[in-house]
Amino acid sequence: MTVSPVEIDVSAETGALPQETFTDVAVVGTATAAPPEAAFGEVNRYQSASEVAADYGDGSDVHVASQAVAEMGADAWYVLVLEQTEVVDESVDDGTTVANTPIHGEAGVTAGARDVVYSTDDPVSQPGDGEVAVNTATGEVVTDDGTAATLTYSYVDWSGLEELEYRGVNRAHLADTRAGREHIGDYDEFVSWASSAQIGVPLAIKNPSTFPSDEEGMTVAHEVAGYVPGGNVLGVVAKTGVDVGAYKLGQLAVNEAWFDPYFDNDGYPYAIDSIPGRLVGDPSTAETFVGGDVDGNGPVNVVISVDGVNVLWRSVSTAGAGSSYQYFDVQMTEYFAVSLIENTLTSLELEQDRVPFTGDGQSMIEGAIVDALADYTGGPDDPFAETTIHVPEPEDLSEDDRANRQWTGIKLDYRLSGSAQTFSVEMTLSA
Repeated sequence: MTVSPVEIDVSAETGALPQETFTDVAVVGTATAAPPEAAFGEVNRYQSASEVAADYGDGSDVHVASQAVAEMGADAWYVLVLEQTEVVDESVDDGTTVANTPIHGEAGVTAGARDVVYSTDDPVSQPGDGEVAVNTATGEVVTDDGTAATLTYSYVDWSGLEELEYRGVNRAHLADTRAGREHIGDYDEFVSWASSAQIGVPLAIKNPSTFPSDEEGMTVAHEVAGYVPGGNVLGVVAKTGVDVGAYKLGQLAVNEAWFDPYFDNDGYPYAIDSIPGRLVGDPSTAETFVGGDVDGNGPVNVVISVDGVNVLWRSVSTAGAGSSYQYFDVQMTEYFAVSLIENTLTSLELEQDRVPFTGDGQSMIEGAIVDALADYTGGPDDPFAETTIHVPEPEDLSEDDRANRQWTGIKLDYRLSGSAQTFSVEMTLSA
Protein backbone atom coordinates (compact mmCIF):
# COMPACT_ATOMS: atom_id res chain seq x y z
CA MET A 1 0.00 0.00 0.00
CA THR A 2 1.32 3.42 -0.97
CA VAL A 3 1.61 5.85 1.91
CA SER A 4 0.87 9.51 1.06
CA PRO A 5 0.49 12.66 3.17
CA VAL A 6 -2.22 13.85 0.78
CA GLU A 7 -5.73 12.51 1.06
CA ILE A 8 -8.02 13.08 -1.94
CA ASP A 9 -11.72 12.30 -1.86
CA VAL A 10 -13.08 11.90 -5.39
CA SER A 11 -16.74 11.48 -6.23
CA ALA A 12 -18.56 11.82 -9.48
CA GLU A 13 -22.10 11.67 -10.68
CA THR A 14 -22.76 11.06 -14.34
CA GLY A 15 -25.87 10.91 -16.39
CA ALA A 16 -28.10 13.94 -15.91
CA LEU A 17 -27.82 16.65 -18.50
CA PRO A 18 -27.86 20.30 -17.41
CA GLN A 19 -31.22 21.90 -18.01
CA GLU A 20 -31.28 24.29 -20.93
CA THR A 21 -31.96 27.97 -20.34
CA PHE A 22 -34.16 28.22 -23.47
CA THR A 23 -33.03 31.84 -23.77
CA ASP A 24 -29.88 31.44 -25.86
CA VAL A 25 -30.03 33.98 -28.68
CA ALA A 26 -27.98 34.75 -31.78
CA VAL A 27 -27.55 37.64 -34.19
CA VAL A 28 -26.76 36.69 -37.78
CA GLY A 29 -25.05 39.07 -40.17
CA THR A 30 -23.63 39.08 -43.68
CA ALA A 31 -20.57 40.74 -45.17
CA THR A 32 -18.63 40.88 -48.44
CA ALA A 33 -15.21 41.11 -46.76
CA ALA A 34 -13.94 38.85 -44.00
CA PRO A 35 -14.35 40.35 -40.49
CA PRO A 36 -11.20 41.90 -38.94
CA GLU A 37 -10.68 39.29 -36.22
CA ALA A 38 -13.20 36.54 -37.00
CA ALA A 39 -14.01 34.16 -39.82
CA PHE A 40 -17.05 33.61 -42.00
CA GLY A 41 -19.25 30.82 -40.68
CA GLU A 42 -17.80 30.56 -37.18
CA VAL A 43 -20.06 31.01 -34.17
CA ASN A 44 -18.69 33.12 -31.33
CA ARG A 45 -20.17 33.96 -27.94
CA TYR A 46 -19.97 37.49 -26.52
CA GLN A 47 -20.80 39.34 -23.35
CA SER A 48 -20.29 42.90 -24.57
CA ALA A 49 -20.95 44.81 -27.78
CA SER A 50 -17.41 46.20 -27.73
CA GLU A 51 -16.04 42.68 -28.11
CA VAL A 52 -18.25 42.21 -31.17
CA ALA A 53 -16.99 45.51 -32.62
CA ALA A 54 -13.38 44.38 -32.17
CA ASP A 55 -13.98 41.09 -34.00
CA TYR A 56 -16.47 42.14 -36.67
CA GLY A 57 -15.98 45.89 -37.06
CA ASP A 58 -17.36 48.99 -35.39
CA GLY A 59 -20.75 49.75 -36.95
CA SER A 60 -21.10 46.34 -38.63
CA ASP A 61 -24.61 44.91 -38.70
CA VAL A 62 -23.85 42.41 -35.92
CA HIS A 63 -22.28 45.18 -33.81
CA VAL A 64 -25.39 47.36 -34.15
CA ALA A 65 -27.60 44.41 -33.21
CA SER A 66 -25.34 43.46 -30.29
CA GLN A 67 -25.62 46.95 -28.83
CA ALA A 68 -29.40 46.60 -28.74
CA VAL A 69 -29.29 43.07 -27.29
CA ALA A 70 -26.92 44.24 -24.54
CA GLU A 71 -29.06 47.30 -23.81
CA MET A 72 -31.99 45.01 -23.08
CA GLY A 73 -29.93 43.26 -20.40
CA ALA A 74 -28.76 40.05 -22.08
CA ASP A 75 -25.74 38.52 -20.34
CA ALA A 76 -24.42 36.79 -23.47
CA TRP A 77 -25.33 36.03 -27.06
CA TYR A 78 -23.93 34.32 -30.15
CA VAL A 79 -22.76 35.96 -33.36
CA LEU A 80 -22.54 34.39 -36.81
CA VAL A 81 -21.53 36.20 -40.02
CA LEU A 82 -22.05 34.58 -43.43
CA GLU A 83 -20.31 35.55 -46.64
CA GLN A 84 -22.18 37.66 -49.17
CA THR A 85 -21.23 37.03 -52.82
CA GLU A 86 -21.88 39.52 -55.62
CA VAL A 87 -22.87 38.57 -59.16
CA VAL A 88 -22.20 41.30 -61.75
CA ASP A 89 -24.07 41.77 -65.04
CA GLU A 90 -25.88 38.45 -65.27
CA SER A 91 -28.20 38.29 -68.29
CA VAL A 92 -31.63 36.95 -67.36
CA ASP A 93 -34.38 36.29 -69.88
CA ASP A 94 -37.86 37.61 -69.17
CA GLY A 95 -39.83 35.12 -67.07
CA THR A 96 -36.80 33.07 -66.00
CA THR A 97 -34.80 33.04 -62.76
CA VAL A 98 -31.35 34.18 -61.72
CA ALA A 99 -28.63 31.56 -61.30
CA ASN A 100 -28.29 32.02 -57.54
CA THR A 101 -31.22 32.13 -55.15
CA PRO A 102 -32.39 33.55 -52.88
CA ILE A 103 -31.31 37.05 -53.83
CA HIS A 104 -29.89 38.93 -50.85
CA GLY A 105 -32.35 41.73 -50.14
CA GLU A 106 -30.07 43.95 -48.09
CA ALA A 107 -27.67 44.30 -51.02
CA GLY A 108 -30.52 44.68 -53.50
CA VAL A 109 -30.65 44.38 -57.28
CA THR A 110 -29.68 46.80 -60.07
CA ALA A 111 -30.73 46.44 -63.70
CA GLY A 112 -28.81 49.00 -65.76
CA ALA A 113 -31.08 51.79 -66.97
CA ARG A 114 -34.23 50.10 -65.68
CA ASP A 115 -35.74 50.55 -62.24
CA VAL A 116 -36.08 47.45 -60.08
CA VAL A 117 -39.33 46.77 -58.22
CA TYR A 118 -39.59 43.92 -55.74
CA SER A 119 -42.55 41.58 -55.87
CA THR A 120 -44.04 39.07 -53.46
CA ASP A 121 -46.10 37.55 -56.28
CA ASP A 122 -45.43 34.03 -57.53
CA PRO A 123 -45.50 34.12 -60.50
CA VAL A 124 -44.33 37.70 -60.74
CA SER A 125 -46.73 40.21 -62.28
CA GLN A 126 -45.85 42.43 -65.24
CA PRO A 127 -44.10 45.64 -64.12
CA GLY A 128 -44.61 49.13 -65.50
CA ASP A 129 -42.66 50.80 -68.30
CA GLY A 130 -38.95 51.06 -67.63
CA GLU A 131 -39.10 48.54 -64.78
CA VAL A 132 -37.88 45.05 -63.94
CA ALA A 133 -39.84 43.07 -61.33
CA VAL A 134 -37.95 40.62 -59.12
CA ASN A 135 -39.07 38.07 -56.53
CA THR A 136 -35.99 37.63 -54.36
CA ALA A 137 -37.20 34.28 -52.96
CA THR A 138 -37.83 32.49 -56.25
CA GLY A 139 -35.37 34.59 -58.25
CA GLU A 140 -37.94 35.11 -61.00
CA VAL A 141 -37.43 38.18 -63.19
CA VAL A 142 -40.10 39.82 -65.36
CA THR A 143 -39.26 42.77 -67.60
CA ASP A 144 -41.46 45.56 -68.89
CA ASP A 145 -41.04 44.71 -72.57
CA GLY A 146 -40.24 40.98 -72.59
CA THR A 147 -36.55 41.43 -73.35
CA ALA A 148 -33.67 40.15 -71.23
CA ALA A 149 -32.38 42.11 -68.23
CA THR A 150 -28.79 42.53 -67.10
CA LEU A 151 -28.75 42.27 -63.31
CA THR A 152 -26.22 42.80 -60.57
CA TYR A 153 -27.19 41.19 -57.28
CA SER A 154 -25.82 39.28 -54.29
CA TYR A 155 -26.60 36.01 -52.57
CA VAL A 156 -25.73 34.23 -49.31
CA ASP A 157 -25.22 30.54 -48.56
CA TRP A 158 -27.67 30.22 -45.67
CA SER A 159 -26.71 26.59 -44.94
CA GLY A 160 -24.18 28.01 -42.46
CA LEU A 161 -27.09 28.68 -40.10
CA GLU A 162 -26.92 25.04 -39.05
CA GLU A 163 -23.89 25.89 -36.89
CA LEU A 164 -26.23 27.69 -34.49
CA GLU A 165 -28.14 24.49 -33.80
CA TYR A 166 -25.06 22.90 -32.25
CA ARG A 167 -24.98 25.78 -29.74
CA GLY A 168 -28.58 25.21 -28.67
CA VAL A 169 -29.78 28.61 -29.89
CA ASN A 170 -33.47 29.28 -29.14
CA ARG A 171 -34.05 32.67 -30.84
CA ALA A 172 -32.24 34.26 -33.79
CA HIS A 173 -32.37 37.57 -35.66
CA LEU A 174 -31.06 38.89 -38.97
CA ALA A 175 -28.90 41.71 -37.64
CA ASP A 176 -29.81 45.34 -38.34
CA THR A 177 -32.50 44.36 -40.87
CA ARG A 178 -35.90 45.98 -41.31
CA ALA A 179 -37.67 43.90 -43.89
CA GLY A 180 -39.33 45.14 -47.05
CA ARG A 181 -40.39 43.24 -50.16
CA GLU A 182 -36.73 42.90 -51.16
CA HIS A 183 -36.03 40.77 -48.05
CA ILE A 184 -38.55 37.98 -48.64
CA GLY A 185 -35.85 35.72 -50.10
CA ASP A 186 -33.64 36.06 -47.03
CA TYR A 187 -36.50 35.53 -44.62
CA ASP A 188 -38.00 32.65 -46.59
CA GLU A 189 -34.69 30.82 -46.13
CA PHE A 190 -34.14 32.02 -42.56
CA VAL A 191 -37.62 31.10 -41.31
CA SER A 192 -37.56 27.73 -43.05
CA TRP A 193 -34.37 26.87 -41.20
CA ALA A 194 -35.65 28.28 -37.91
CA SER A 195 -38.89 26.32 -38.09
CA SER A 196 -37.08 23.02 -38.59
CA ALA A 197 -34.68 23.87 -35.76
CA GLN A 198 -37.51 25.05 -33.44
CA ILE A 199 -36.11 28.57 -33.15
CA GLY A 200 -38.10 31.77 -32.65
CA VAL A 201 -37.58 34.68 -35.07
CA PRO A 202 -38.27 38.38 -34.44
CA LEU A 203 -39.14 39.84 -37.86
CA ALA A 204 -38.72 43.61 -37.87
CA ILE A 205 -40.71 45.19 -40.72
CA LYS A 206 -39.55 48.33 -42.52
CA ASN A 207 -40.36 51.62 -40.79
CA PRO A 208 -43.71 52.93 -42.15
CA SER A 209 -42.16 56.41 -42.24
CA THR A 210 -40.05 55.31 -45.22
CA PHE A 211 -43.22 54.98 -47.35
CA PRO A 212 -45.42 57.73 -48.82
CA SER A 213 -48.19 56.78 -46.36
CA ASP A 214 -48.81 54.58 -43.34
CA GLU A 215 -51.33 52.62 -45.41
CA GLU A 216 -48.66 51.72 -47.96
CA GLY A 217 -46.29 50.72 -45.15
CA MET A 218 -49.04 48.48 -43.77
CA THR A 219 -49.54 46.81 -47.15
CA VAL A 220 -45.84 45.98 -47.35
CA ALA A 221 -45.88 44.69 -43.76
CA HIS A 222 -48.73 42.31 -44.58
CA GLU A 223 -47.03 41.06 -47.75
CA VAL A 224 -43.68 40.44 -46.07
CA ALA A 225 -45.15 38.79 -42.96
CA GLY A 226 -47.59 36.84 -45.09
CA TYR A 227 -44.73 35.41 -47.14
CA VAL A 228 -43.29 33.69 -44.06
CA PRO A 229 -46.29 32.57 -41.98
CA GLY A 230 -45.39 30.70 -38.80
CA GLY A 231 -46.09 30.49 -35.11
CA ASN A 232 -42.36 30.98 -34.48
CA VAL A 233 -42.24 34.34 -36.31
CA LEU A 234 -43.01 37.57 -34.41
CA GLY A 235 -43.53 40.41 -36.88
CA VAL A 236 -42.94 43.87 -35.42
CA VAL A 237 -43.54 47.35 -36.82
CA ALA A 238 -42.28 50.54 -35.21
CA LYS A 239 -41.76 54.08 -36.45
CA THR A 240 -38.09 54.29 -35.55
CA GLY A 241 -34.72 53.93 -37.22
CA VAL A 242 -33.21 51.51 -34.68
CA ASP A 243 -32.75 47.74 -35.01
CA VAL A 244 -36.17 46.81 -33.64
CA GLY A 245 -35.60 43.08 -34.13
CA ALA A 246 -32.45 43.13 -32.02
CA TYR A 247 -34.26 44.85 -29.17
CA LYS A 248 -36.93 42.12 -29.37
CA LEU A 249 -34.18 39.49 -29.35
CA GLY A 250 -32.65 41.04 -26.24
CA GLN A 251 -36.04 41.05 -24.52
CA LEU A 252 -36.52 37.36 -25.29
CA ALA A 253 -33.04 36.62 -23.94
CA VAL A 254 -33.94 37.81 -20.43
CA ASN A 255 -37.36 36.20 -20.03
CA GLU A 256 -38.78 32.70 -19.70
CA ALA A 257 -39.26 30.58 -22.81
CA TRP A 258 -43.06 31.01 -22.56
CA PHE A 259 -42.83 34.79 -22.09
CA ASP A 260 -45.64 36.81 -23.69
CA PRO A 261 -44.08 40.05 -24.98
CA TYR A 262 -47.41 41.87 -25.04
CA PHE A 263 -47.39 44.94 -22.77
CA ASP A 264 -44.08 44.12 -21.05
CA ASN A 265 -43.79 46.94 -18.53
CA ASP A 266 -40.01 47.18 -18.91
CA GLY A 267 -40.66 48.79 -22.28
CA TYR A 268 -38.22 49.56 -25.08
CA PRO A 269 -35.50 52.20 -24.59
CA TYR A 270 -35.86 53.91 -27.96
CA ALA A 271 -37.98 56.76 -29.27
CA ILE A 272 -40.89 56.12 -31.64
CA ASP A 273 -43.35 58.15 -33.67
CA SER A 274 -46.98 57.16 -33.44
CA ILE A 275 -48.94 55.04 -35.89
CA PRO A 276 -52.63 55.97 -36.28
CA GLY A 277 -54.75 53.88 -33.92
CA ARG A 278 -57.22 53.02 -36.67
CA LEU A 279 -54.38 51.19 -38.46
CA VAL A 280 -52.95 49.44 -35.39
CA GLY A 281 -56.04 47.28 -34.89
CA ASP A 282 -56.57 43.95 -33.15
CA PRO A 283 -56.35 40.27 -34.15
CA SER A 284 -60.05 40.29 -35.04
CA THR A 285 -59.91 43.47 -37.16
CA ALA A 286 -58.78 42.83 -40.72
CA GLU A 287 -57.03 45.51 -42.78
CA THR A 288 -55.02 46.67 -39.79
CA PHE A 289 -51.41 45.93 -38.86
CA VAL A 290 -52.35 43.45 -36.11
CA GLY A 291 -55.36 41.98 -37.91
CA GLY A 292 -53.62 41.36 -41.22
CA ASP A 293 -54.86 42.13 -44.72
CA VAL A 294 -58.44 41.78 -45.96
CA ASP A 295 -58.10 37.98 -45.62
CA GLY A 296 -56.36 38.16 -42.24
CA ASN A 297 -52.97 37.23 -43.69
CA GLY A 298 -49.64 38.73 -42.60
CA PRO A 299 -50.50 40.11 -39.14
CA VAL A 300 -47.75 42.08 -37.40
CA ASN A 301 -47.44 43.72 -34.00
CA VAL A 302 -46.94 47.42 -33.39
CA VAL A 303 -44.76 49.24 -30.85
CA ILE A 304 -46.91 51.93 -29.23
CA SER A 305 -46.50 54.31 -26.30
CA VAL A 306 -48.68 53.83 -23.21
CA ASP A 307 -48.24 56.41 -20.44
CA GLY A 308 -44.77 57.17 -21.76
CA VAL A 309 -43.67 53.51 -21.93
CA ASN A 310 -43.01 51.96 -25.33
CA VAL A 311 -44.64 48.52 -25.38
CA LEU A 312 -45.71 45.91 -27.88
CA TRP A 313 -49.35 45.97 -28.87
CA ARG A 314 -50.30 42.30 -29.02
CA SER A 315 -48.03 39.32 -29.62
CA VAL A 316 -49.51 37.74 -32.72
CA SER A 317 -47.32 35.54 -34.87
CA THR A 318 -47.36 35.68 -38.65
CA ALA A 319 -49.32 32.39 -38.68
CA GLY A 320 -52.61 34.31 -38.69
CA ALA A 321 -55.90 34.09 -36.83
CA GLY A 322 -56.82 30.79 -38.48
CA SER A 323 -53.89 29.00 -36.81
CA SER A 324 -53.63 27.39 -33.37
CA TYR A 325 -50.31 29.23 -33.18
CA GLN A 326 -51.80 32.69 -33.66
CA TYR A 327 -49.86 33.95 -30.64
CA PHE A 328 -46.07 33.79 -30.54
CA ASP A 329 -45.82 32.45 -26.98
CA VAL A 330 -47.94 29.38 -27.85
CA GLN A 331 -45.40 28.05 -30.35
CA MET A 332 -42.50 29.00 -28.06
CA THR A 333 -44.09 27.09 -25.17
CA GLU A 334 -44.50 24.03 -27.36
CA TYR A 335 -40.86 24.24 -28.40
CA PHE A 336 -39.99 24.44 -24.70
CA ALA A 337 -42.02 21.31 -23.91
CA VAL A 338 -40.38 19.36 -26.74
CA SER A 339 -36.89 20.36 -25.60
CA LEU A 340 -37.66 19.63 -21.96
CA ILE A 341 -38.90 16.10 -22.70
CA GLU A 342 -36.05 15.39 -25.11
CA ASN A 343 -33.56 16.48 -22.46
CA THR A 344 -35.36 14.41 -19.80
CA LEU A 345 -35.41 11.18 -21.80
CA THR A 346 -31.78 11.64 -22.84
CA SER A 347 -30.84 12.02 -19.17
CA LEU A 348 -32.86 8.91 -18.33
CA GLU A 349 -30.89 6.89 -20.87
CA LEU A 350 -27.61 8.20 -19.46
CA GLU A 351 -28.57 7.57 -15.84
CA GLN A 352 -29.81 4.01 -16.32
CA ASP A 353 -27.95 0.96 -17.56
CA ARG A 354 -30.93 0.43 -19.82
CA VAL A 355 -34.63 1.19 -20.11
CA PRO A 356 -36.20 -2.26 -20.58
CA PHE A 357 -39.25 -3.04 -22.73
CA THR A 358 -41.19 -4.02 -19.62
CA GLY A 359 -43.57 -2.46 -17.14
CA ASP A 360 -40.53 -1.17 -15.27
CA GLY A 361 -39.37 0.68 -18.37
CA GLN A 362 -42.82 2.15 -18.85
CA SER A 363 -42.81 3.42 -15.27
CA MET A 364 -39.32 4.87 -15.67
CA ILE A 365 -40.29 6.83 -18.78
CA GLU A 366 -43.58 8.06 -17.39
CA GLY A 367 -42.07 9.01 -14.03
CA ALA A 368 -39.21 10.94 -15.62
CA ILE A 369 -41.53 13.02 -17.80
CA VAL A 370 -44.03 13.65 -14.99
CA ASP A 371 -41.24 14.82 -12.67
CA ALA A 372 -39.80 17.10 -15.36
CA LEU A 373 -43.15 18.75 -16.07
CA ALA A 374 -44.15 19.10 -12.42
CA ASP A 375 -41.97 22.18 -11.98
CA TYR A 376 -43.78 23.94 -14.81
CA THR A 377 -47.41 23.00 -14.16
CA GLY A 378 -50.20 24.50 -12.10
CA GLY A 379 -48.61 27.65 -10.71
CA PRO A 380 -49.54 31.24 -11.66
CA ASP A 381 -46.24 31.74 -13.47
CA ASP A 382 -46.06 28.26 -14.99
CA PRO A 383 -46.63 27.68 -18.72
CA PHE A 384 -48.93 24.66 -18.25
CA ALA A 385 -52.28 24.67 -16.47
CA GLU A 386 -52.33 20.88 -16.54
CA THR A 387 -50.52 18.01 -18.24
CA THR A 388 -51.26 14.33 -18.87
CA ILE A 389 -48.70 11.81 -20.10
CA HIS A 390 -49.47 8.44 -21.68
CA VAL A 391 -46.75 5.83 -22.25
CA PRO A 392 -47.97 2.73 -24.16
CA GLU A 393 -47.89 -0.66 -22.48
CA PRO A 394 -44.87 -2.76 -23.55
CA GLU A 395 -47.12 -5.35 -25.16
CA ASP A 396 -48.72 -2.63 -27.31
CA LEU A 397 -45.41 -1.90 -29.02
CA SER A 398 -44.86 -3.61 -32.37
CA GLU A 399 -42.21 -6.26 -32.88
CA ASP A 400 -40.44 -3.90 -35.31
CA ASP A 401 -40.30 -1.15 -32.69
CA ARG A 402 -38.89 -3.51 -30.10
CA ALA A 403 -36.38 -4.90 -32.60
CA ASN A 404 -35.30 -1.35 -33.47
CA ARG A 405 -35.26 -0.40 -29.78
CA GLN A 406 -37.87 2.31 -30.20
CA TRP A 407 -40.53 3.07 -27.60
CA THR A 408 -43.10 4.78 -29.79
CA GLY A 409 -46.54 6.26 -29.17
CA ILE A 410 -45.66 8.37 -26.12
CA LYS A 411 -48.26 11.17 -25.92
CA LEU A 412 -48.36 14.37 -23.91
CA ASP A 413 -51.65 16.24 -23.55
CA TYR A 414 -51.32 19.69 -22.05
CA ARG A 415 -53.35 22.83 -21.55
CA LEU A 416 -51.50 26.11 -21.62
CA SER A 417 -52.11 28.60 -18.85
CA GLY A 418 -51.88 31.32 -21.49
CA SER A 419 -51.85 35.05 -20.93
CA ALA A 420 -54.87 37.33 -20.71
CA GLN A 421 -54.56 40.19 -23.20
CA THR A 422 -57.88 42.01 -22.98
CA PHE A 423 -60.41 42.57 -20.21
CA SER A 424 -64.12 43.31 -20.47
CA VAL A 425 -65.78 44.91 -17.45
CA GLU A 426 -69.49 45.57 -17.00
CA MET A 427 -70.25 48.42 -14.61
CA THR A 428 -73.58 49.32 -13.06
CA LEU A 429 -74.04 52.66 -11.36
CA SER A 430 -76.58 52.61 -8.52
CA ALA A 431 -77.89 55.85 -7.05
